[in-house]
Amino acid sequence: MANRKVMAALVVGLVGAGCGARTELSESTRSEDVCAAEGQACRTSAACCGGGSCNAGVCEAPLCTAGEAPVVLVSGAERLSGVLADGDHVYFTQYGAGGAVLRVPKAGGAIETVVPASAWTESLVADASSLYFMDGDRVMRASKDGSGTSLLADNEEGSMSIAADASFVYWIAPADQAVRRVSKSGGTPDTLAKDKDLTPDMVPRMIADEDKLYWSASGLWSMPGFHATPKEGGALLVIDGAATTHFVADSTFLFWIATNASPVRLVRARKDGSEAKTLTEWPFASSDLAAAMAQDENYLYWANGQARIMNRIPKTGGGQVQIFSSPDAIQQFTLDTSCLYYIAVWRSSSTDETTSSLLRVPRFLPGE
Repeated sequence: MANRKVMAALVVGLVGAGCGARTELSESTRSEDVCAAEGQACRTSAACCGGGSCNAGVCEAPLCTAGEAPVVLVSGAERLSGVLADGDHVYFTQYGAGGAVLRVPKAGGAIETVVPASAWTESLVADASSLYFMDGDRVMRASKDGSGTSLLADNEEGSMSIAADASFVYWIAPADQAVRRVSKSGGTPDTLAKDKDLTPDMVPRMIADEDKLYWSASGLWSMPGFHATPKEGGALLVIDGAATTHFVADSTFLFWIATNASPVRLVRARKDGSEAKTLTEWPFASSDLAAAMAQDENYLYWANGQARIMNRIPKTGGGQVQIFSSPDAIQQFTLDTSCLYYIAVWRSSSTDETTSSLLRVPRFLPGE
């Protein structure tokens, strides 16, 4: 397997560096348009400048500072996927034979094995104490410190994507055309919906909001728009939209990237599919997108340009900003209050072999 040191010096995007900049003011005089500097009073981390965290009512310095060079957390690995930032660690998977669920400190340090010998997992979700993931055809729960695992469901052939809320874990079983859930504490799985558009070869992606589950699939085996069902089960809903695996939801809207035509469009719509609005668009290119899309309270994040350019746009629409560019294709990514964590994949032009690395980079630009 070919190896290469990942180029740590990415090109940090300075286009629109002043966009979204906020003024530092005292707590008594601040509004939604200003932020709290390190050491100033805060109520939530969203109030702190530059992605700082609010701890005991005081803003602490962010882990990632705008303008700093990327930090390599893992390098020269094989088949990395499923990246998740939670607490003090970044969790990720190494899929395939001899795979595992792993973690590394956000600040850098030794890689730890949380769960060894996972057969095939690319989707991780978490709560305060546990990770939930698919291990082949099994739905699993694992302690974040690696102290134990539990089998929640078995024989769920073809399942890949997983979601969770305070009480349940949810997944799609394409071979059975079923959407299922099981209690986080274990028990008998329930079938919430049957979807005749699911096929055994399909790899749908699913997300959850407060009340519903949403899923879609694109590529060779795609489905029309979004499908949804209440978390308690009920009627299958079909929502207008494009077949996609790049989508997120907040309390009001669905956001997705429509790749079924040129130009490619990033779209916002009400959760019933109404009031669809294109936020930005760009020319179609094969293998253009990273296999992820992310959001925070105000922005959407995605990687295009042969999956090497990380972008951000306000959820309300407006100017698209390039955050950084990577010398290697970005496969998956996630974020926290100050950092973007992403898996970059280098492919040998002579052997077609790949190696993966996990990196950390600021998600704010200088002046923000």
